[in-house]
Amino acid sequence: MDIIILGSTGTIGRNTLKVIDSSESKYEIFGLTAKSSLKLLAKQICKYKPSYAVVEKKSDIQKIKSLCGDYSKKLKILHGKEGLCRLASFKKGKCLVSAISGAAALEPTYSAVKAGKKVLLANKEALIMSGDLLLREARKTKSLIIPIDSEHNALLQIISIFGLNYIHGKKSLPQNIDSISLTASGGPFLGYNNRMLSQVTPNQAIKHPNWKMGKKISIDSATMMNKGLEVIEASLLFNINPDKINVYIHPQSLIHALITFYDGSTLSHISYHDMKIPISYALNWPNRQRLSKKMNNLNGTYELRKIKKSEYPCYDLCIEALKIGKNATTIINAANEILVDQYLKKKIPFNSFYKYILMVLKDRNYRKYAIKEPKNVSEIFQIDQWSRNTTYKKLNKKRYA
Repeated sequence: MDIIILGSTGTIGRNTLKVIDSSESKYEIFGLTAKSSLKLLAKQICKYKPSYAVVEKKSDIQKIKSLCGDYSKKLKILHGKEGLCRLASFKKGKCLVSAISGAAALEPTYSAVKAGKKVLLANKEALIMSGDLLLREARKTKSLIIPIDSEHNALLQIISIFGLNYIHGKKSLPQNIDSISLTASGGPFLGYNNRMLSQVTPNQAIKHPNWKMGKKISIDSATMMNKGLEVIEASLLFNINPDKINVYIHPQSLIHALITFYDGSTLSHISYHDMKIPISYALNWPNRQRLSKKMNNLNGTYELRKIKKSEYPCYDLCIEALKIGKNATTIINAANEILVDQYLKKKIPFNSFYKYILMVLKDRNYRKYAIKEPKNVSEIFQIDQWSRNTTYKKLNKKRYA
């Protein structure tokens, strides 16, 4: 199978390559991409010998050529958003791993779906922003979208094992399913009060107690914004009413998802917190591969308690946006991306995310943009840009008030 990895130097990209290394199946890496980790990208290129590489800036092309030595003569190097979309739309590279962080993944992911590829989706923002637009295109081109997120991948595993039909975005789950449940570790600040949260540093926030992740998703996990975005993703992928999706705080990160039936029976997915497991399943779906590393045993206490919205107000904002639909989820996602960036730069306190997002949602133009049905990707990015501009305005207004 020919594979393209968007974001090959990130956590998901590196783990995908590890899974491929341990697999008995024959994979060919067709394309690798990176934003800034050029030395690591060059090492990956020299090892896996892809036909294409994509870097962020045109000036990075020469740097990669120098780092790759003789192999650069065989390598085709593209750059920027156009390069990502072009790579994603090639006929070759039938499987694409979408592991770029944030809104930047939307256009290349949409290009891959339009080309009818199997898309392994680690980037939830692409689906959250495009919603039914992406899913309609997938059904039209018969593109298969397989989630890599541990919780959604766990749901897919339960569904597949019991012979239930998975057609993303369609009414595919049987009527006897009462609810689905996702779990959340609670992040590094579980039990912190508001005063304590106001003092936490970015270095503390990016240290997740269980998972090894990038900075953006680690911050989202700490604010519980990530879990709110995951509920949106689950609702779209599995076409489930938000009222039927539960979230439980589970500090051990061993139970990843549960499905409850009308008769009171609950099926759960349990595994060690290692991203190679969902990546391996997504690559081989509906089959499995043996992973070379034996997972740690699963002994211990399993805590589960329902999330309290008062503890994690950002989570609640996501649920309200999901119920509004249309562009409301795009607006929240864009505002959050700006705030994560500002927090990492130490310009805002950790406990201010909710306040600033709420200011955007109370803007006099919010309703006009939120309820508009996007007809194409360009319109989605117009809404995304409005949200980003508005967030900056609210930040500056508060800063200089």
